[in-house]
Amino acid sequence: MFSAMPPRGGGGSVSLRSMIANMPDVDISWQYVTEKVAVGYEDGYMGPGFMGGPVKEDIYETWRMLTDRPSQKINKIVEHLLSIECDGYWIVSYNEGLRVALELTRRQKQRPVHMSVHDDWAGAICGRSMRYRFMAGPAKKMTVLTLKSVTSFDATSRGMRDYYKQLSGRDSGVTHRYITAQSVTSTPEYKSHDTEKITVGHIGSLYVKADFFKFLSLLFEYARLKNKQPEVHLWGCHLNAAEIPVSFRDNVHFHDTLPEKKVIPELARCRLVYAMYPMSKRFGIFSKTSMQTKLASYIQARRPVFGQGPADSSLAEYLDTTELGKLWDAENKAQGMDILDALMDLHPTLAQLQYAREQYFGEHNIEVVRNGILNCSYESPFIL
Repeated sequence: MFSAMPPRGGGGSVSLRSMIANMPDVDISWQYVTEKVAVGYEDGYMGPGFMGGPVKEDIYETWRMLTDRPSQKINKIVEHLLSIECDGYWIVSYNEGLRVALELTRRQKQRPVHMSVHDDWAGAICGRSMRYRFMAGPAKKMTVLTLKSVTSFDATSRGMRDYYKQLSGRDSGVTHRYITAQSVTSTPEYKSHDTEKITVGHIGSLYVKADFFKFLSLLFEYARLKNKQPEVHLWGCHLNAAEIPVSFRDNVHFHDTLPEKKVIPELARCRLVYAMYPMSKRFGIFSKTSMQTKLASYIQARRPVFGQGPADSSLAEYLDTTELGKLWDAENKAQGMDILDALMDLHPTLAQLQYAREQYFGEHNIEVVRNGILNCSYESPFIL
């Protein structure tokens, strides 16, 4: 297996670890490029990648990579993977991974190449970046070429599956993170929420701070009308207190990233949890094709979700399917107030939470990946 993300990171790495841990009969060797070696994964460390490094070198190398020009840095990764005795390759398309997957299909035909896509290159990586934004065209072209070339691939959402079917003409499975049925029941329902406060929790990235500030404005006005104190807790957020408008700042609390087993009890103490996708049309492909790993944590915390984003986003589909929350369009204040009223009365049952787990984070995720990568025997490791 190869990835350009740290094995101990959040997001996609969490999803990968959850599946690997539940495929004990598959010998997987995780090779990776990232800034630092990950504790417990020292054997697979290949050094830093070029993406995210010094700006000039990064832009030059990434442009060559995406425009299908020769790349010595990609060659070095591919040659290392080819030198390892294995039955097949499992490649994560993130950053350098997209070109690595393509080159592996070109340089050998004996070993199958399965690719997992967590973020669409053009819509998510380029769409959310100032550095790579002008490369969206070549990124989309290379994505289509690679989708058509690999032995198989899986997508991270139903929206991505449908979008890639349109682009490549190929079917794929959908994989999210895997969580066990027991994980949903292991966190007891927290029933002693402070009735004088409305506490909201969130973990991870807030993609567009202006959209988040609209939510804060709605929440604070709602709390004032209900004669309650608003309180927002953010774990592992890239913003800092100085970026929060002064009128909200004292009620927004920042916390370091915590291991999931520690943050879930904290989320469970909140009355609501929050998830968002950007409203701008520029992020349309991203919001349709992405799937937030934090939703699995929210299920385990057993909290209702205040969603904010476009009506055609993967978040909208998730909330409509699971009925674990509601989606606000970030503009209609009356609608937002009604949603907050509804969520204050929503207490997800274990049956609802288990249904959400089965639909999005259940055992089928492992089977999709297993079916993709096991076009080989078990005798040698499978390179991740």
